[in-house]
Amino acid sequence: MTIDYVKLFPYDSVRKEQEDAIKFCIDQYTKEGKRFVIVEAGTGCGKSAIGLTVGRYINDFDSNPDEDYSDGTYFVTTQKILQAQYAKDFGGSKGKMISLQSSSNYRCGFNKKLSCQESQRALACNNDKNSAHFKACSFNCVYKKKKKEFLESTESVTNFPYFLTEAAYSGKVVPRKFMVVDEAHNVETVLSSFVEVIVSQRFCTSIVKEKWPERKTQQFVYKWIKDEYFPAVQIKLQYFEEQIESMGMSGRLKEFETLHRQFEMLSGHVEKLSTFLKGYDKDNWILEVVEGEGRSKEKFVFRPIDVAPFAEQFINRLGKRVLFMSATILDKHTFCNSLGLDPKEVGFVSIPTPFPVENRPIIFSGVGSMSASMINKTLPQMAKAVKQILNEHKGEKGIIHCHTYKIAQYLKQNVKSKRLLIHNSDNRDAVLEKHMRSLDDTVLLSPSMAEGVDLKGDASKFQIICKIPYPYLGDKIVKKRMHKFADWYPLQVAKTIVQSVGRSIRSADDQAVTYILDNDWHRFYRKHNRMFPKSFKDSLV
Repeated sequence: MTIDYVKLFPYDSVRKEQEDAIKFCIDQYTKEGKRFVIVEAGTGCGKSAIGLTVGRYINDFDSNPDEDYSDGTYFVTTQKILQAQYAKDFGGSKGKMISLQSSSNYRCGFNKKLSCQESQRALACNNDKNSAHFKACSFNCVYKKKKKEFLESTESVTNFPYFLTEAAYSGKVVPRKFMVVDEAHNVETVLSSFVEVIVSQRFCTSIVKEKWPERKTQQFVYKWIKDEYFPAVQIKLQYFEEQIESMGMSGRLKEFETLHRQFEMLSGHVEKLSTFLKGYDKDNWILEVVEGEGRSKEKFVFRPIDVAPFAEQFINRLGKRVLFMSATILDKHTFCNSLGLDPKEVGFVSIPTPFPVENRPIIFSGVGSMSASMINKTLPQMAKAVKQILNEHKGEKGIIHCHTYKIAQYLKQNVKSKRLLIHNSDNRDAVLEKHMRSLDDTVLLSPSMAEGVDLKGDASKFQIICKIPYPYLGDKIVKKRMHKFADWYPLQVAKTIVQSVGRSIRSADDQAVTYILDNDWHRFYRKHNRMFPKSFKDSLV
């Protein structure tokens, strides 16, 4: 069966790197019989158009009805900003792409002050089916309409947290013939967060009314959850459900809404606990006892070391064929191992960025080691180097990748430039927006903008990497994974560096220079240069 994929492409012309990727994917699926394909494509390759075209081709190729898989393609991404870009580029008047988020992201059509989630919660206590609220939200709910469009469209995009929750618990998201997983290098992290279980002392004692255990060993806490806490949570959930059914309106709307919120939270908690208890393996889970601050008390956090056992259940099963896309896969075998895929059964192709190499130089100019034992000695030299770079780029915007808040705060206090915009975890987006809108030569000073930030054009003409971004060794999961998977630890470092470099070069016309100031870069790159894509290596000066 021959299909002209060019006619399926969303734009007037196909660039060479896109054509190479599309042909490779089609051959792997239709001739080699692969279920999984990985496309590593640098910034500017147009990955979304590649995924869209391959999805359309495979649905036309596999046109026979299949009771296990519905027609169409899911597009799933870890970033809501990329989800919005899919909808903008391929939805509305430009195509049939339908984007969906959780109900908390939509405003109620009946009461504009409420989200659809809040309105549905209020509606649950109103059993008057003749009320205007009931009629409006039952037959004209903004979220329900959007969800219906999403499920009925053959091209649907959403974000991972929502997608995983809906697929795992609502049953409405059913497997399709094709699925595109964008920003696939983040799947391990997203999946780990989805299956992790948190039990807080405050919730346990105040809501569930269960005694908090004194022993904190992993085996004891697991047994306590299974034998005492989980049954108590189930009983409490049943109690809330009975209270909601018996309460009705009765003039107690606020009381009902509080009860309903607790019921929803408890219901989700039960589902997570149930999944955890069914799949628990003491050798694949670690317990962290997190100390509380202020009024907060302790928390038990169970996290999986290896997420591969959950990948098929929560992600892969939703696509008859699956396309993973990212600019930073970097190591096929490590990626496959993280998701339980046999590398021999997975197609892989790496497509370099088409942007001119002279527009994206990477300069190593070490000022000292930023290792834990040397950082305090190096920081004064780092501040001097940053001042010099700022002077060389007067009139130009930029970004300084700090990796830690400690480095960001030190530079803010010692460089003392009005150009520097620092943020915390609460105002990150607001500071970024200020930088983008400002007519001044502002410079972002950030420990957490290595991904998900588009500094195209004049938004960044230079960037500084202050420290090799090693994951924190005080994190138990980091230690366990680096010991279980030989290349896992350096791969995380390489991914973050490549992602950081990509923030300022977003088109063929963009020009930006990257400075790496940590002396430890030379040793790391010499040992792990095989992990870096050709596009990155070509940029090194």
